[in-house]
Parts: sequence; C-alpha cells; structure tokens
Amino acid sequence: MRPWIVWALLAAVAPALGQAKYGPCLTSAALRHYQTVADPQLSPDGGRVVYVMRESTAEGAASHLWMAAVSGQTPARQITFSPPGTHGGESAPAWMPNGSAILFLAQRGTTRAIHALPTNGGEAAPLRLTIGAGRNPLALSVESFAISPDGQWIAFRARQPLTAAQRAAKQAKRDAVVVNEDPHQNRIWLYSFATGTTIPLSPAGRQAGAFAWRPDSRALAYISQPPGGSDDLGPRHAVELVEIAHPEAARELRGAPRTVSTLTFSPDGAELAMTAQSRHDAPPGVSALYVMPAQGGDPRDWSDSDDSVMIAGRGIVWARDGKAIYLGGQRGSQTALARFSLSAHPAAWLPAARTPMASGFATNRRHTGWVFIEQATDRLPQVAYAKSLPGAAVILSRANTGWAPAGWVQAQSVSWQSADGTTIHGLYYPARAPACAGAAPLESGKSPLILSPHGGPTGAFLESFSPLAQWFTAQGWALLEPNPRGSTGYGFAFVAANRNDLGDKDYQDEMAGVDWALAHEPVDARRLGLYGYSYGGEMAGFVEGKSRRFAAIIAGAPVIDQYSEYGTESGSWYDRWFFGRPWLRPQDAWRQSPLAYAAKATTPMLLLQGQTDITDPLGQSEEEYRALRQDGVPVRLVTFPREVHGTLAGGIAGAPEIEPWHGFEARAQIQRWFSKYFALRLHQPGGTVQRP
Repeated sequence: MRPWIVWALLAAVAPALGQAKYGPCLTSAALRHYQTVADPQLSPDGGRVVYVMRESTAEGAASHLWMAAVSGQTPARQITFSPPGTHGGESAPAWMPNGSAILFLAQRGTTRAIHALPTNGGEAAPLRLTIGAGRNPLALSVESFAISPDGQWIAFRARQPLTAAQRAAKQAKRDAVVVNEDPHQNRIWLYSFATGTTIPLSPAGRQAGAFAWRPDSRALAYISQPPGGSDDLGPRHAVELVEIAHPEAARELRGAPRTVSTLTFSPDGAELAMTAQSRHDAPPGVSALYVMPAQGGDPRDWSDSDDSVMIAGRGIVWARDGKAIYLGGQRGSQTALARFSLSAHPAAWLPAARTPMASGFATNRRHTGWVFIEQATDRLPQVAYAKSLPGAAVILSRANTGWAPAGWVQAQSVSWQSADGTTIHGLYYPARAPACAGAAPLESGKSPLILSPHGGPTGAFLESFSPLAQWFTAQGWALLEPNPRGSTGYGFAFVAANRNDLGDKDYQDEMAGVDWALAHEPVDARRLGLYGYSYGGEMAGFVEGKSRRFAAIIAGAPVIDQYSEYGTESGSWYDRWFFGRPWLRPQDAWRQSPLAYAAKATTPMLLLQGQTDITDPLGQSEEEYRALRQDGVPVRLVTFPREVHGTLAGGIAGAPEIEPWHGFEARAQIQRWFSKYFALRLHQPGGTVQRP
C-alpha cells in the first residue's frame, strides 16, 4: 500500500461547446485524447506564466512548455518542441531571476539535462553538466534543480554516474545486484554559470533529497539520509547546510525532524520552514509545518494545533515580510491556499473565487500574483492567475480544445451515518440522463450504482474533475466515492481511525454509504458494482469475502495478503504503522488480509494488474485469482506489461500514458464485466454464485 493521491490535477479546457469533439457522453476512446496541465510558474516581472502541458495518450504523452500572458487576452502558445525520435518531452520550468531565460529538463539521448531557452528569441540549448577530466567526462542525469537567487549558480540533484569501467561491466552483463548496497546515490551538485563547471555539494555516502537556496545565494540547505533503502527501517532524514565557498564542509543542523521532506528559507535567511510527519499519531505522509532556526535548534510546530486545515501541498512559500507561510491545504473534499500566521492560529483559508479545487500554487519573489490549477467535478482543470487570493482568477491554458467546456455531471457532496454513528462524507455522481448510446437501461426508473473506494488508505476523493467518473456516468451508472475513516481532510483523529483496523470499520463506512444511496437515490439494489484501485482494490478484496450484495467487483493492483505483500513491496514503513511486522503480530496481519475471507467469496471478480508493479506486486493479484478460481468463483486476471502502480492507475483514469492502449483495454474490460453481471442479476434476481 501507499498513500494514494487521487488523479485529480488533470488538464485545462476548451473554448466553445460547438467546437467540442468529445462531449459529456464520453467513450473510452475519448479518454485516450485527454491532455493535462501542471507546474505553472510566474515570471519575475509578473507578466507571464510558463506551464507544462502533456499531450494525450493517443499523441504520445510527451510534455511541452507553454507560455501565456497573465492578462489572458492573448492565446497561450507552445514554446518547446521535442526533436523527432525523443520521448518524454520537456518539464520542470524555472525562470532565471532576471527573466532572461527559462530553464527546463529534457532528455536527449541517455541523460536528462537542464536546457536554457532565451526569452528574447533563439533555440534552447543544454548546459554541459559533467564531471571528470580528460576526453571522456561523465555526464550527469538531472532529477531536479534550483537556480540561485542571484542567478549565478544552479544546484541540482543527480545520481553519482557509472565510471567507464562500470559501464563496460554492465554492457558485458557482469551486473549482479547486491540489494541496498548501490554506491551510486543521489547527490546535490553545483553548476557555475561563470565557469561552466560542476562540483559535488553533498557527500557520496549519503542519499540526497530536497534542497533550497538561502536568499543570499551563499549557502544551500538539503535533506539527506543514509543509503540503502534506509527508510524501510524508519526515517532518519537530516538537514545539512553547506556554504558555497566551502563545499567540502557541509554540517548537519541540530533539531530537524527525522521525517523532514521539504524545506525553504525565510526571506532574511534566519529560519527554515519545513514539512515533516505530524506529531499526532497519524499515518506516514500526514504532514505538519515546522519552523526552526537556520543554524539549527528546536523546531516549532505551526499546523498541528489546528486540524480544520490539513497540509495538501509541498510548495512552501514565505510571506515577503516573513510573518506567515503559505501552503496548499485540504478541508474535507476541497483544496485551497492556506496561510499560516507565525503569530496566531488558526490557518486562514484562501480559496479561489470560482472553484472548490485549487492546487499547485506558485508565485514570484515579489509576490505580484498567484498561479495555480483550478477545477471542479463538472469543470475541467485549467491554469489560472489571480492578483491575490481569495480573488477573481483569469484562465490562461488552452488544453483539450476538443473537449466540451460544460455539460458534465456535477458530483453532489453527501454524508451518512456509519454503523457506529460516525459521520462519513463522500461524493455522489448521478447517472447521466438522458443516457448515452449503449448505456445501461433504467429499470423501474433506477440505474446501476458503482461504489469506488479510494486508494491509500490515506487519501481522499476531492471535488476535482475526473474523466473516469464522467465515463462511468456516461455508461448509465451512478457513482459513489466515499471518504471513510482513514481519509485525509477531516482531522487527525479521523485519518488515524483505521489503524490496525483495515477492512473493518472503514468497510462498514463504505457499506453504509451504499445503504444511503439505495435509500435516497434512484439506484438499483440488484445492480451494484465496485471498482477500486490500490487500497481501493484491497477494499474490493474485503468486500468480495464479506458481502454478497454486489453483482460484480473489480480490483486494480490490490493487496490481498499482508504477509506476502509486506515482504515483497518496495517499502514497508507505511504498512508497519497500520499493523506492525506480520511475523510479530500474525493475527493482526491475517485479520486485515482480504485473502482471509476468500473462502466465503461468491461475487464475480475482475483483477487488473501491472506486471512491473513493485508497490502492490503482481503476486497479490495472482494469489486472489488462484484462490477464487480453485473455489469456483468467476474470476479474470488481466495483466499489463511494463506498467507500474501509478501509470496503470492513471491510464485507466484517463491521464496521459506512454502505453497507448492499456488504459483503453482496462476500461473495455471494466465495461464488459459490469454489463455482463448486471444483466445476469436482472434475469436472476437476488441470485449469487453457488460455490462447489
């Protein structure tokens, strides 16, 4: 399992309904033509915005940079283009402090390099980021970078490259791997514009993470940790400070939380703001905001005392006067910018004027405005600019001109009481009416209902635009997206309420949601379906063994057996918080394994699984498939080559993906599975599979 971020920040939209090729009655093929926008960055003078737009799956899913004026009066235009034969495109835009160029990442050949695009015209050119003397220097492949405030340096993160001898050994297939003993760790490097040279800033024996410049450009703070998958033993992160004049003399700052994940200097350089694990008893990944002296000292907590706003972003922005900090926040199923005052509580909620969902906030050093992504359940995501927040926004992006800008199903924010009286919230999408061609027919005025548990379990359904949700409703199916206990956005006690209780009270929360829908909405009790991915797939496994009310169940990349998953997943720290090490608490691990209930399963089940998934590995779906197949329950397992956990989930949901047909095929399998067993339930009222 992993905390699952709902695929919400998908693309911007289109001009006029008359131009739309893909209307509200979506086909699965239409989802192959969906573009996304992300990472808007405001120019130093406040007049322009550069952002990333990713092509649709059908177009290759490469990303490119686009530029727009903040006035919105001229159309946005594409400013980077990939050479023929390259994949991936361009990403991670950043303005030079004087506005003279835009730097970005792009892979040309075998390495990912920083490129500079002059803003006054000309072609983008890569920076020469190499180490080693002689005729064959080693090129560094960049993961992330940050320009110094004075524009003289670039700090970037890249793995220690292979030597010529190591490359030769790999080509000769002398390439045995010693687990957790790879010497080629991520390091922080420093590039000088003046000399064109690159030197290391962090030691080779530590794994480097996020980093930030001090405002005077004379020092850098970065996060480091021991190498060799150390987080699997428990986070041991440190914050180190290195002076540019003495790159060999980095020193650890006393007092930084061991779970620190991001950091930023205050405007005067005297303090560091950082996000790290909340001090509440909450799942790993539930963050809090801390401030500590930049020379080390005790961190002060500025968010944990107020759980009406939970941190939902990673981009920390200090107010210019240093008296407040801005971060993305979540309240229930909505997100906005939150302002944390360093002199008072609680946090101020700064929503965009037109939308319940705004995220990805950025500004410039002068704070002349804010850029972000705005969206709603019935309004496609788009890049927006606002002079201040809260305030009116100008829409800037031009993605998805083939998609209708209106007419989508709007989700209703709903709530119900669980079995123990706990109030549970969720989103309900009514089936589209009139039904699209080929959609499920109404029976006695009622439509099928799809229950969709979210991933994580530390996650939430938000009021964002979901191509998949719109596709579900276009099939004539209503959709219920619950936020049961364990979801973010409802306080620290609620997000921790399913500790050592997976598949029990959160299962009851989900079933109470189905009861609510049957009592209050025109949905058909004979045609109930369930689709879930990641922890949603795990919940599908619990429902499979605990309920006979569903006509069909679909699980994507589920956890089925906590024992085997814990031992084969890419990292176990997250799972350990929920139920501990399985060999020390075997009864807890088995009680929270869907496989423990498979002997009672009767519902036809479809499993969708990426073959190279290391988050919830292939063996999990194979275990469930074998158990159900040998017990005579209708089951199908469909695997997708080259797919990892997130890419298959995104492809199914409509996000651009480099595999052109996998998401399409998965949706075809979903449509056929539900349609087949919904029809059987109509002809066999109340019927269930009889186990041999």
